[in-house]
Amino acid sequence: MPVSSPTNTSFAVLGSNGSLSPYVINALSKQPGVKKVIVLSRPSSSAPSLPSNVELVRADYGNHSALVELFKKHSIDVVISTLSDSAIMDAQRKLALAAKEAGVKLFVPVEYGFVTVGFSEKGGSNAWVNKDEFAAFLKSIDLPYARVFTGLWNNFTGWTVGYNINQKVNIVGKGETLASFTAEEDVGGFIAHVTTTLPMSRLANANFRIEGDRLSLRQVAERFNKPIAFVDSTPEPMAERRDLLQKAIETGAGSTGWDPVTEKENPPDSDDGAGSANKLWEGHVWKKVDSANFMRLRPGRNNPCDTRKNKRSGLLSGAEKGSQERREELNGCEQLLRLRGHWWERVEDEKR
Repeated sequence: MPVSSPTNTSFAVLGSNGSLSPYVINALSKQPGVKKVIVLSRPSSSAPSLPSNVELVRADYGNHSALVELFKKHSIDVVISTLSDSAIMDAQRKLALAAKEAGVKLFVPVEYGFVTVGFSEKGGSNAWVNKDEFAAFLKSIDLPYARVFTGLWNNFTGWTVGYNINQKVNIVGKGETLASFTAEEDVGGFIAHVTTTLPMSRLANANFRIEGDRLSLRQVAERFNKPIAFVDSTPEPMAERRDLLQKAIETGAGSTGWDPVTEKENPPDSDDGAGSANKLWEGHVWKKVDSANFMRLRPGRNNPCDTRKNKRSGLLSGAEKGSQERREELNGCEQLLRLRGHWWERVEDEKR
């Protein structure tokens, strides 16, 4: 049950330029009872636009003692990570160790996509496995965690089906399997709400499965009255990534009620059912996928996943290593792909 006074009042958000970062930061800045929000960012990263009551703190993720002192100085209760996948077992791990030593009460690791609970049992090396193994690492150092699973993000529904390329809903497979969709605003708002209203006994080592909308890819086409093209592969660019995503959705993995171990959907009324954590945010109206979401991702200079822009920078081709600032700028695209549960290699190693 929610508590009358905030469970946690001091927060540190890791990362400032990702797709989800602004929504988490803004939600925390407006959450009743929150007294302090700091955003940790590398010294070389570009400065984000932040609410007036949020402080940007530059930090060297490799300096353990400095990180410990930083968390202690600000009396941080909760650390929320919005770092990229490549940072899961490196920078995020270092920050977790510092958080543990500093007495942080809760760590919210990078998830915000398909369910990864038990995925490490499948073996292999990919983003899903890394996320599940990181949760085990947090448990091994006795640092309580809260994992948040969201399914796909509303804003990039059109990208998922390649509508921005040929103005069709391109479907690999039958397109009849239901998947979970959640708006970025709702993801940030949910995190801010539960970390301040639920008791620590309910937050510690919890898996939260949320869902704002539930649609098959065919239903996406029907909702927006768009033509369907059944294809062996979605159109370029990024065809391989879309295809992998759609094949995962086809199996059922796109639902937040999915169990990666049994490869079955959990009962909808169970604690592990799709959207089972929605009830924790009483009175909230969850956003549905709308036409603005569907049309959101289109090629253009303001689109972080515009392949033409990325090729010009040399990041997709690997022709140029690029600056740390440019990699941070592309974090949004990389996090978008992560949120679809991608298990392919990142185009640029963050440590370069």
